[in-house]
Amino acid sequence: MIYKQNIEVPSYLCDIDDRLHVWAAIRLCQEVTEYHGNATGIGFKTLVAQNRAWVITHAFYNIYRLPDAFEQIMLNTWSRGNNGLLANRDYRVQNAAGETLLTGTSAWALIDMTTRRVMRLNDVIANYENHPECATQYDKLAKLQIPEMSDGDLAIQRPVSFAMLDHTQHMNNSEYIRMIFDCLHERGFSTARPFTLEMNYAHESRLGDTLNLFLKQVDDSSFIQISNSRGVSITAKVTPLQ
Repeated sequence: MIYKQNIEVPSYLCDIDDRLHVWAAIRLCQEVTEYHGNATGIGFKTLVAQNRAWVITHAFYNIYRLPDAFEQIMLNTWSRGNNGLLANRDYRVQNAAGETLLTGTSAWALIDMTTRRVMRLNDVIANYENHPECATQYDKLAKLQIPEMSDGDLAIQRPVSFAMLDHTQHMNNSEYIRMIFDCLHERGFSTARPFTLEMNYAHESRLGDTLNLFLKQVDDSSFIQISNSRGVSITAKVTPLQ
């Protein structure tokens, strides 16, 4: 029920302080998800043959400490069941001493690769083995409410490049996280301190799109909206952990 993978943190995924990038930590969670999916018959290769693919819709992470380059860590993931349309998946990242470095809760939809429409899950994971434990303080993720953004809140504009795409033919969700923390770093945010990251995914971004990142600070929280030509692509909230 719980899939585990031990790895040594590659230095090429780390920042100037030899600390794992936030986007890389989330990408590793995606990778262990793929390994678990492959091991249980619902991975990309199996589903793409049926013209289906998983896409993430909601995510929440507690990031207590980003591991150092060459540190030994264990990635844990498990399915927590589904409501017929969204499948819940949780994460826990620990170091060799058993210290919890990151926990995550996420929701995933299965889409038709041609129409990009959400499909029912009953015929795909009806008998899938689940583990009921919730890794974070949220067993269900609601729509993230963010303040209204204006032209004055525009912080970054970037084109979607070929290197940002993944095998679902759209920009990988970790690339939004890279963009967010590039922006926050310019404003003095430090990933050396614990924080939470919450994200909602709406419209996918494709090669040739231009992304507009809007940022608004409310008390301790940073609210982010990233839009493309089809509308809002993602909303996010980053808050220091006390």
